[in-house]
Amino acid sequence: MKFEPKTTITLLFLGFVWGSAFMLMKKGLVSFEPMQLASLRLVFAGSVAVFFFAKSYKKLSSKDWLYLSISGTIGNFIPAYLFASAGADIPSSLSGALNAMTPFFALIFGVILFSQLFKVKQLLGILIGLVGALILILSKSGAGISFQTSYILPCSKVILAALLYGINVNIIKSKLNHLSPIVNSMVPLTLIAIPALCIGVYHGAFQAAMQASALPALGFILILGVIGSAVSLIVFNQLVQKTTALFAASVTYLIPVFAYMWGIIDGEPIGVFQLGGMMLILGGITLTKK
Repeated sequence: MKFEPKTTITLLFLGFVWGSAFMLMKKGLVSFEPMQLASLRLVFAGSVAVFFFAKSYKKLSSKDWLYLSISGTIGNFIPAYLFASAGADIPSSLSGALNAMTPFFALIFGVILFSQLFKVKQLLGILIGLVGALILILSKSGAGISFQTSYILPCSKVILAALLYGINVNIIKSKLNHLSPIVNSMVPLTLIAIPALCIGVYHGAFQAAMQASALPALGFILILGVIGSAVSLIVFNQLVQKTTALFAASVTYLIPVFAYMWGIIDGEPIGVFQLGGMMLILGGITLTKK
């Protein structure tokens, strides 16, 4: 499978959007609690998705409804709350780096649950990408390597989200590939927006959003929901349909790169460890495409 310019641009777009999402969550958490932020994000995404949902729901079979519901739950609903909760305790760049474990889980569950075949080069690419992600995870400054034990629980939440992403991308490829990317994106987002609305009401998200001081943070969450969830999910499902589940999942290897770029813009130091990790990640993506 050769790189095509359009595929490469799509990969870079998703890497940038999702790499920026962790910084948007960080900004949103300034005025909102994690449960409030995740609920608002999903409600904003669902508000966009419902317009597409109305045009497509009559075409779906009962089996489609089942897998779309599962996809929405494990691919959007649960991860949104896990990432928001973790983002309150660990740096946004670390969340982005840990999310790069998604291709590893995509390969594992693709083989175990869906009997998918893989090439040795793809496995090698995943391992190289994981090494690069690990370097970024442990590189807390330009000077050396370190890790804080207080990060274990929040990091576990991000890893669980990556695991769910790995299962979900295989479901989309194996069970929902006959549907259009818009249907695969908008129907799940519409379905999960309903429980997200209830959770948001329970946790006072909408009362908090009415505060004038919360408007800047609310704007970041709006961007996160509309661009970071609704629009990007359509683009991602198009990528899954045109390539493989494993390669599409490898977009998460780019997320740490863009997350660290935001750190540079904010004046955070970057050194040889970070640069080396980014190069390994990019090399790993190249191999998963072959």
